Amino acid sequence: MPPMPRRTLAALLAVFIGGAAGSLLREVLPPLVPATDLLTSTFAINVLACLIVGWLFAIRHRVHAHVMHLGAVGFCGGLSTFSSFVADIDEKLADGAYGFAVTAPTLEIVAGLLAALLGETVGRRWTVRDAR
Repeated sequence: MPPMPRRTLAALLAVFIGGAAGSLLREVLPPLVPATDLLTSTFAINVLACLIVGWLFAIRHRVHAHVMHLGAVGFCGGLSTFSSFVADIDEKLADGAYGFAVTAPTLEIVAGLLAALLGETVGRRWTVRDAR
């Protein structure tokens, strides 16, 4: 197998470092963000990751590509978690909270999309101000 190009190795290292940081933060935050009758404990964490991804997307032309590897792919990929979200829903289903299985995913998807749009809007306005 030929050696990995330096640029690819740097991108992988950025993803690794960002993923480790995001994953560690994801483990620290859930006790600080309790679940409710309508939302999972991962709701706020996943929405925060969407906000950051939206912001990074808006500024992607002003930063090095490895910032996207570090932030969007690594950090936000490690911070957000679909598997914990599904486990939370499964736990609620086992307790008989069937309405939760419909409302929680719907609210999380809508809130995540809105957060990504908000992050993009903030990023675009910040970029426009810097350009002046």
